[in-house]
Amino acid sequence: MHFNDLLMRLRSQSLAGIAAISTLVGIFTREGVADIHLDWLVATGIFVTMALFWAAIWCLDFFYYNRLLLGAVAAIELIESQTANRPTPLNMSTTIEAEFQRPLLGIVWPRFWGVIAFYATVLIAIIAGICFSLYMYNTTDP
Repeated sequence: MHFNDLLMRLRSQSLAGIAAISTLVGIFTREGVADIHLDWLVATGIFVTMALFWAAIWCLDFFYYNRLLLGAVAAIELIESQTANRPTPLNMSTTIEAEFQRPLLGIVWPRFWGVIAFYATVLIAIIAGICFSLYMYNTTDP
């Protein structure tokens, strides 16, 4: 539970951070500024920074917190194996594993697909922002 809470806080606070940084893009690319051409370049830089920030959060999540969670699951499985011969054995990990084997929308998804989809969706939006900012930078008069 503790590791799940850490992961959920990391992901939700990361989204809030991305939203806050994207507000800077809105400030720098507003209408009527002195040099709109330069502002689009600044917006591109902010989006690139957001992409790097998002990649760093993914690395922290996937290579650190996720490994802590997997270690906790392995410990639970060990405890469950030691209670298998008792009248009421523990079966928390097998119940969780069964949920991953249950089809969702008719498909049994790979275990980490949800995490990858979460990070990929936001990264795609950031990359779209980079492309749009570069397009606007190249099409506005200096």
